[in-house]
Amino acid sequence: MYEIAVLDYRHDLEVQKQIQAFASNTIDFPTERCPENERIDRTGTAEIVLATTWEKIDADYLNSCPNLKYVGLCGTSTANVDLEELERRGIAFSNIVSDDKESVAEYFFMMLVQLTRGAGDYQWRSGNEHELLGRTMGIIGLGKVGQAMAHMALAYKMNVIYFSPNRKQTWEDKGLRHVKVNELVASSDITVICSTTDVVVLDAKAFTAMKPKSILVQASGGSPFDIPAFFEWIDQDGNFALFDMSAGVQNYERYKDLPRVIFSTAVAGDTYETDARRGRSAVKNLKKFIQNDSSN
Repeated sequence: MYEIAVLDYRHDLEVQKQIQAFASNTIDFPTERCPENERIDRTGTAEIVLATTWEKIDADYLNSCPNLKYVGLCGTSTANVDLEELERRGIAFSNIVSDDKESVAEYFFMMLVQLTRGAGDYQWRSGNEHELLGRTMGIIGLGKVGQAMAHMALAYKMNVIYFSPNRKQTWEDKGLRHVKVNELVASSDITVICSTTDVVVLDAKAFTAMKPKSILVQASGGSPFDIPAFFEWIDQDGNFALFDMSAGVQNYERYKDLPRVIFSTAVAGDTYETDARRGRSAVKNLKKFIQNDSSN
């Protein structure tokens, strides 16, 4: 049995029951995201922590939680995890690699339809409602989220161009066209960032090149663009930007009150179904660690 701390607030009752079965302590399962200043106190003397991709697992955290043997990340991105420090300390680690990113695409297309049809607080290119049919979507990063966005864009009969360090012939066979970033932003009615968390893919030159009265969608985590350049771009009449909480609390506070910014307080990929799949994967990874742990 292990002392276990859980920082992930999304586990359903069945998953909680399975996790509790491995614990020597009574676990206090959270119901909302863990504030940054509470992650250490909530972990305490635990040997195992199950965290979200939002919690920073760095040297300061590990110094304050010296009993940790295993960090189970209930998500994919390791941007907030110091993997070298974990390896140096001999702390086991796992994350969840998920192929099902359709929920992210669903959410952002819902936001796009609301904006282009004027069903929410804003109307893109005011005066008329607009279709997505025939519009050009440019996707930066054709990983799992980018592919889900591309699949849905093709279903809407949009023109889809993309930039990725590695060309994806399978998707080009479906009709996508590979272009450089500046050509992408200059040609796109809607630019979608699907890059790795906190990797900057739009600099000041890219914002200058962007098509006037276009829409920027951040479907990645953290800060993937030049922030001062974004402020200048969004200040231009007719430009819109869409975010979800994957961008982080700091960016929410930074952008939420700007004109023509729609910043959802939800996480696009979080649904009942994705939370259930994520929970099952977290338990599977936890069981694997316990089975292989020879120190207990």
